[in-house]
Amino acid sequence: MFNSIIRKVLLTIPLLLLVSVIMFSVINMLPGNAAMVMLGDLGGSVEQLEQLEDKLGLTDPLYVQYFRWLKNFLSGNLGSSMLTGQEVAKRIQERLPVTLELIGFSILLAVLIGIPVGIICAVRRNKPIDYILSTVSMVGVGMPQFWIGILFVLLFSVKLGWLPASGFTKFSVDAVKNLRVMLMPSVTLALSLAAPIARQTRSAILDTLNQDYILTARAKGQSEVKIYLVHALRNALVPVITAITSQINSMIGGVFVIETLFLLPGMGKSMVDAIFQRDYPIVMGIAMIVVMCIVAINLITDILYIFIDPRISLGKK
Repeated sequence: MFNSIIRKVLLTIPLLLLVSVIMFSVINMLPGNAAMVMLGDLGGSVEQLEQLEDKLGLTDPLYVQYFRWLKNFLSGNLGSSMLTGQEVAKRIQERLPVTLELIGFSILLAVLIGIPVGIICAVRRNKPIDYILSTVSMVGVGMPQFWIGILFVLLFSVKLGWLPASGFTKFSVDAVKNLRVMLMPSVTLALSLAAPIARQTRSAILDTLNQDYILTARAKGQSEVKIYLVHALRNALVPVITAITSQINSMIGGVFVIETLFLLPGMGKSMVDAIFQRDYPIVMGIAMIVVMCIVAINLITDILYIFIDPRISLGKK
């Protein structure tokens, strides 16, 4: 197992290099640059713009800029913001806890909602409750996250005034305010994740119910609760975890939208702001951290497969 993990880690190196090349090229294809943003409000002359671009290294060939960035990145230096001079690593250190909290709450809520709903649908298959919950799940998959977020803001903030529409308070400063601020963004992300989890859980449990060991457990007189929760659910967890992992990867993209919508000072909003400001070091730094997180999630998922089902071999995947 250890050799398989090492091999998978080594295979991610060319993948990360390819992703970095693509992202760096795409970012530099955008019209404008940080120098134009910095001088935009001041109405600088063409000469001032050229001097500032030269100072920032924006006049160098693109491949020179890339290899300069790559050299710094491999040495642990993510660079500094072209606009504020703040180190990118420090920016990420400040914003990452907010994003991790949002993702963590969302995953927890999605699992607490999705798996029980999937179990209920499997237990009551082809019954009214199954049709209702399955329909709700399909609607949850189809509705865009930003639209769900807007509806929540209109209902719970504007109409009812129960929850704040924006802002952020650290958990260590005021736990109650933190939870109130994070509730709507977390639920917004969780609903889009819970729906496919519920559908996959239902499908996986129904598949396991036809297996011989389920028939044996029933023949021994075991209760239906034990059959569903111990035998069926445990053996259905592998495809469920696969669904959770794939949705987490896509959910990371939704974080950018949700943080911007609810004005949360996380990595997503910071990257969106940096894109509009053409602050390339921040964009590249955050983007690479996100890609590395996705790769790590996939690797952790492969390891979890072994503990859940020892028949799965990492070397054969």
